[in-house]
Amino acid sequence: MKKTILIIAALFILSAIRLDAKPRVGISFGFFYTSLRPYGEWIQLDNDLIVWRPNRVYSNWRPYASGRWSWTSDGWYWDSYEPFGWATYHYGRWYNDDYYGWIWIPDYEWGPSWVEWRYDDDYIGWAPLPPYAGFRLNLGIHFSIGWHSHYNYWNFVDYNHFYDARVYRYFLDDDRCGRIFGGTKYRTNYYSDRDRIVNGGIDRSFIERKGGYRIQEREISNIDNLRDFNRSRRDRGDRIYSYRPSDREVESSRSVDQFNIKRGENRSSLERDKINIPVVRNEERNVITERAAAAERDRMLNRDSRRDERNYRNDQPGNMNSEQFKIESERERGRIEAENRRMNRQERIDTREQEKVQREIIRERPQSIDRPNRVERPSEPQVQTEQRRQPNYERPT
Repeated sequence: MKKTILIIAALFILSAIRLDAKPRVGISFGFFYTSLRPYGEWIQLDNDLIVWRPNRVYSNWRPYASGRWSWTSDGWYWDSYEPFGWATYHYGRWYNDDYYGWIWIPDYEWGPSWVEWRYDDDYIGWAPLPPYAGFRLNLGIHFSIGWHSHYNYWNFVDYNHFYDARVYRYFLDDDRCGRIFGGTKYRTNYYSDRDRIVNGGIDRSFIERKGGYRIQEREISNIDNLRDFNRSRRDRGDRIYSYRPSDREVESSRSVDQFNIKRGENRSSLERDKINIPVVRNEERNVITERAAAAERDRMLNRDSRRDERNYRNDQPGNMNSEQFKIESERERGRIEAENRRMNRQERIDTREQEKVQREIIRERPQSIDRPNRVERPSEPQVQTEQRRQPNYERPT
């Protein structure tokens, strides 16, 4: 009887702990912003499309160049030597814009690397996946458009130096890349293993045969503190240090009062409606746009105030009455702020109306004929147990 009571009490305590446990916060745009701001600039290309561009890089710089490849339990892992690599090579996608150059689009799904592969009998190459490429369980990488990356986006090396710690020393130049590019085979080999995303890439055994060496699996040590991660990056042994911020660090980044985001100077060549990854979350998007709009309004008000003051002084004979100018300026500022509040209120009303119309359109949209009914759909536990690696017919022999 006592044992039964103790077991019941233990189960009750465990259930209470699970109910009180808070879900993981996950990485946020605010944390990306504060961490990457020292190494580049944030640009707002559209109302809700915010990208990051690195600074202090050489003219022909490309992503996935300064670092090395390592074989891990998550497949091919890109161990970057750049201070921003923990974010830009394991979250989000890269895109080479016609005007802005290489820009990074944030995303919240972690992966060992996000690249596409090409290979032949002599060379192997990789290039960053574009924002048109998304990942789905039981499907892997899928594109929203017919994507064909230019050969200038690719890093090609021979198999003898693919696993070198300084692989960038052996990159082929653009001319040679252009000559071999058309004869290489294309490959993406991403799949899910339980709750992990694996980059299978080109088979390790195939690279070992071509390169004539053995590739040992390296262990990944996860670190949740940025200071400890920067300290451990100096150690280039057999262990890989992967940084994933803790909930405390992510929560501290939410207290950012103002995002210093630059307005785009020109139209981007990126097709905004075809982006296949969820960029800035909805709850963060409103905060960012409101803060950016408020900063823009303050800047315009200050500029207009200084211009009016100069004009007023020029129009006054002799010494001007500064008190009178302050009264007039405050009155004009109040009128402008009231007009801005009215416009923002109307904009929110219009947004709610548009969302209502969109919901009604989705509700009235006819169902697809090929879509199975509720009875035919597998239950959620069955979907999870069916997540397995798909056969890859592109596997080299």
